Amino acid sequence: MYYVGGFENNKPKGEGQWVFKNGNVLEGEYEQKEKAAAEDEEPVEEEEEGAIKKPKFQLEWHSNTNISEAAHKVNSVEQ
Repeated sequence: MYYVGGFENNKPKGEGQWVFKNGNVLEGEYEQKEKAAAEDEEPVEEEEEGAIKKPKFQLEWHSNTNISEAAHKVNSVEQ
């Protein structure tokens, strides 16, 4: 299985699709949200002076279901 779509910050972003070994395709969209450091999180070890701190992101996947379109293809239903 593999992902086809755009990337930003070395992570998937925007519209794309997952392609499975059997040929099935799941279309949808990834949304990136930058994580803010929570107060209850343990502090990460101090980095070297001058080191660039990389932001962390939370990814959300939103599938395009298109159930009725898929049903029409499978069942050959005429409208």
